[in-house]
Amino acid sequence: MQGRIRKVRVMDASAQTSGDDPPQRAAERARWPMADVVVAALVLALLAWGWRHRADPALDPHAWPGYLMGLGGALAMLGVLGFSLRKRARTGRVPVARWYNAHILLGLFGAAAVVIHARFAWGSINSSFALAASLLVVASGLVARYLLGPARRSGKRGFRALAEGWHYLHVPPSMVLVPAVIVHVYMAHAY
Repeated sequence: MQGRIRKVRVMDASAQTSGDDPPQRAAERARWPMADVVVAALVLALLAWGWRHRADPALDPHAWPGYLMGLGGALAMLGVLGFSLRKRARTGRVPVARWYNAHILLGLFGAAAVVIHARFAWGSINSSFALAASLLVVASGLVARYLLGPARRSGKRGFRALAEGWHYLHVPPSMVLVPAVIVHVYMAHAY
């Protein structure tokens, strides 16, 4: 009897470490890796489509479809800032976790649209600078999503310091990205 109680307590302790999630939340969390695979497949399919049609006159950055691709990518990247604003608000209608998911999706699809708009090539100095800034932001975001999340949850001292220092690798390129896009749009329309 004593051994049985001990086993139940061990199982309860493991449930407590997962945040006292009801079974539904645990099942939702188990589906997340599949969601990541689906999102990655969609982004890669979009990039493959863009690569295949990069010489298509319709995707010329100065023609409407190509221009709209860049505008959509820029607006998606601007929408990414909503997560930063919601994180700092005390209350809100939408939970922070949903804003984080939107942050990830808008960042990935926005960057894919920007790369397709750029035709997978470096152009003028200002467009190359904006493209490089957006790619740096996305790369540092992917590092945070897949490497630093587990590091934060591990609670180990070295990983924790790395996770806290990552913020300084993601935010500065993000702050450079907004003015770079503004300069890029101005220069594209001024000349």
